[in-house]
Amino acid sequence: MSTQTNMTNGNPTKLLLSFAIPLMLGTIFQQSFILVDRIIVGHLIGSNAFSSVGATGSVSMVFTSLCLGIAIGSGIVVSQFYGANDEGGTASAIRNGTIISILSTIIVSILALVVTKPILILLNTPVSLLEDSISYMSISMGGLIIVILYYIPFSILRSLGDAKSPIIFLVICSILNIAFDLVFVLAFHMGVGGTAIASLLAQGIAGVLCFFYAVKKYSYFKIALKQAKFDRTVAKQILKICIPMGFQYSFIYLSSCILQWVINGFGTSVIGAFTATNQIENLIQQPFTALGTAMATYTGQNIGAGKTDRIKQGLISALKICTIYSLFLLIIFWSFGKTIMNIFVSDIAIIENAVRGIHITSIFFLSLGMAQMLRYLLNGAGDSAYSMVNGIVEIVCRLVFVFVLTNISFIGQWGIWWTTALTWFCTAILAFCRFMGGKWKDRGIAK
Repeated sequence: MSTQTNMTNGNPTKLLLSFAIPLMLGTIFQQSFILVDRIIVGHLIGSNAFSSVGATGSVSMVFTSLCLGIAIGSGIVVSQFYGANDEGGTASAIRNGTIISILSTIIVSILALVVTKPILILLNTPVSLLEDSISYMSISMGGLIIVILYYIPFSILRSLGDAKSPIIFLVICSILNIAFDLVFVLAFHMGVGGTAIASLLAQGIAGVLCFFYAVKKYSYFKIALKQAKFDRTVAKQILKICIPMGFQYSFIYLSSCILQWVINGFGTSVIGAFTATNQIENLIQQPFTALGTAMATYTGQNIGAGKTDRIKQGLISALKICTIYSLFLLIIFWSFGKTIMNIFVSDIAIIENAVRGIHITSIFFLSLGMAQMLRYLLNGAGDSAYSMVNGIVEIVCRLVFVFVLTNISFIGQWGIWWTTALTWFCTAILAFCRFMGGKWKDRGIAK
């Protein structure tokens, strides 16, 4: 039975769900194990260690997301060539995209290691958290190439319409991650540094297994390894899309760094609370991300096939699904917020702050879903100009909202969560306006 999904024909809703559901289950499973990882840190190492890991989250993702964005952009090019039924172009896009992703990651990793300590100090990271934060981030950034080599075959398989195979390797990675966590934390007493090493080892093993599977399963990978050469034309096409997309993802987390700087000024309880709500939001965003990934692949394939009329149909289906899911989440977090936050830590102050924070952001989950669907659609179309604009708008929104709202006396620290929520709303409006403008229809590169 074929694991690929050709999205250029058939019912858009069924196609998106058939692609997104297995991907969603896999990523939720992975995020669940990441939550277990944080629970291990919070309960077996301590609340300060939990906050230390949280203090590095945004700044680490500035660098990681730059590389991931480039890999995702390469996958968009793959999906367009695949949609155009161009086997040689698909193989060339795989080869050139992989080379570009690896080289860019090496450069970014070196830069990240150089600036880790200065940035964490600049972000006003509390002295009590600084040593663990530096340790965790240094290890993570030093192993960034492992993360990307793990992600590249996943991204390409999804671009080919295969959302099912990566689940196997996500499960393997997640189980290994927890197993290594327990070994390094309980047996070797390596603290937060041990959890960083555990994640890298798990991703490295899963990435190697996924790569060998892809080569054995798909001729595109075999051609990319044996026949396709470095092609300047294809490389330029990839760079045209993936560089702006890389910066888009990086800008999003750069804006989060600014937010983290403000958060750090409120002390460890607020840092811990924001870390807890952020972890929960990362988990509940996975269906949005899965559906968005399906939307990007759907758009890329249909752009490649010259079927732009099908894309609006797919978007309407995706937004209906997002609406139902957002309402469900709103009910869950307003009914069981305290119970959910109690999973992470036992500190009462952190739990109370986290519950009120998730109440604020949950009101805007539909805005988040809408922003995700439209962003992935525009990315799938190869709209690189929007990628840069979206990243800049995220930075501006977070800067304006966080400094204005946290300085209003009756809002104070809650302005942190209002900033996240209102940023989702503004980027959703921006993406909708860009979509309605229609320029994305002419951004395809596979002819």
